[in-house]
Parts: sequence; C-alpha cells; structure tokens
Amino acid sequence: EATGNLLYSVIAGTLTPFEAVKYFPKNIEDTSLKIAWHALLHYDADEDMRKNDPEYAQEQIKYIELLAKILVQGKELPQNMLDEYEKLYSDTVLPKNYNWWGKLEGWSEEKVRDYLKSLVNKSLKHQNYN
Repeated sequence: EATGNLLYSVIAGTLTPFEAVKYFPKNIEDTSLKIAWHALLHYDADEDMRKNDPEYAQEQIKYIELLAKILVQGKELPQNMLDEYEKLYSDTVLPKNYNWWGKLEGWSEEKVRDYLKSLVNKSLKHQNYN
C-alpha cells in the first residue's frame, strides 16, 4: 500500500523520485515491489523523454498509475506483468538486505539522480538494450 502511495505522489508531483527513494522499502523481495522500483527509476531517468514526447509521457504515467492503484488496493499485479518483469529484469541488482538508503544519505539530489540513472543504464545494458 505504502509503495503505491509513493508512486501516486511522484506522478502527482508532490514527491520527486529523489524523495520517494528515501521511503521505498529497504528489502525488496516481492516482485510487485521490484516492478514499482524499476518504474520509479525509469520515471526519473526518462524526464527529458517525457518533456519531448507527450505520448510517451502519458503512457508512462498511465503505467505508473496502474501499478499504484493495484498496490494501494493490496492486490497482486497481473501475471502478465510479473512474467514480463521476470523476463526482462530477473538478474538485475536491486537493493537487498541492507540499508541501501544509507549509501545515499548526504548526497546531493544531482548525485542521487546520477546514481539512479546509472542503475537504469546497468539494467538496460544487462538486458542488451543499450
């Protein structure tokens, strides 16, 4: 539920992705939360794309709204979303079993954004998309 509310807050503009990562669950084992994590990273990394492509922006916002709605309701994401995620990101490194935010505390927003973008880029390279 809390993760869904974070996603809503980001797309509503009341939280930046930078602020949202501070409140994201620290131990991500649930695939639904992994999907939300990657959606948040991509939303942050795609800021320029959204500015230049309104259609892309609308699709990305619709996707995040769908994730948020399902998570707030406490429901499991549809199997097709889970399957697609596993196909694309199953080996991606995610924050696990340690206080990953501690690594980011004290960093400037720009440094955190660069770090988040690097995670997205590593994920894409790992999946041979770059």
